[in-house]
Amino acid sequence: MDAIFRIEREKQNFLFYKEYENDSSISGFHSHLELYFVDDGEMDITVNSHYRKLKKGEMCVVLSFDSHAYATKDYSKSSVLIIPIYLCGEFTEFVKNKTTLNPFITDKKIVSRIKRYIKLLNGTKENEILQKGYIYTILGLVAENIDFCSDSYPFDPSLSSRLLTYIYDHFRENLTLKSLSQSLGYNENYLSRYFSSSFKISFSKYLSTVRLKNALILMHEGKSLTEAAFDSGFNSIRTFYRCFKAEFGKTPKEYMKEIK
Repeated sequence: MDAIFRIEREKQNFLFYKEYENDSSISGFHSHLELYFVDDGEMDITVNSHYRKLKKGEMCVVLSFDSHAYATKDYSKSSVLIIPIYLCGEFTEFVKNKTTLNPFITDKKIVSRIKRYIKLLNGTKENEILQKGYIYTILGLVAENIDFCSDSYPFDPSLSSRLLTYIYDHFRENLTLKSLSQSLGYNENYLSRYFSSSFKISFSKYLSTVRLKNALILMHEGKSLTEAAFDSGFNSIRTFYRCFKAEFGKTPKEYMKEIK
């Protein structure tokens, strides 16, 4: 299944740090900046079209709306720092309309320095000025050790967040590109081009992916296939079956039979 907008993460609009053991996640994206560290063991990391098996002491950099996924095969300890874009406006402007040529930092001395500043950052929750200073020190080190290149299409994190949040709030309805454009006040053709360029997927394909993900959740909760389809925004059982088979290579009935 294609990368999914992580609406839960998007709504956590605050500085976030957490440590994990044997972490794995499906492909997704959000507007916040994300720094992901492998602290022990090794992990398979994918950011956009870049893949690498990261080992202890290495990290990856995830910019706004970069598609990313993590997987642990045997064993890992990892940690993540998530920085909302409102806390780092200058860095957001610096990377505007840019993408990473290589999102991985494997120089363990550099990664160790960044981790030290994160430790200091975690102790500054009551001092916003000091906190922002450490954030920019961390991002300054990132900027020095990551190569960027220009993206071909203007990118607006605020518009992207509004687009995807609106889809998640309304995907159960009769949502179309036209109704989305009218609601947000944009030209329909512009939004179509912007969506495809920014997320590397068409609006209709992404909407179908969101609906299928919701239908899968309902199916696992015991809802009938008809309920799962219509409660997820599909306008007919035929459309639901066609989209499901195109995505998973089997019908919903065949899928449910296998998991049972």
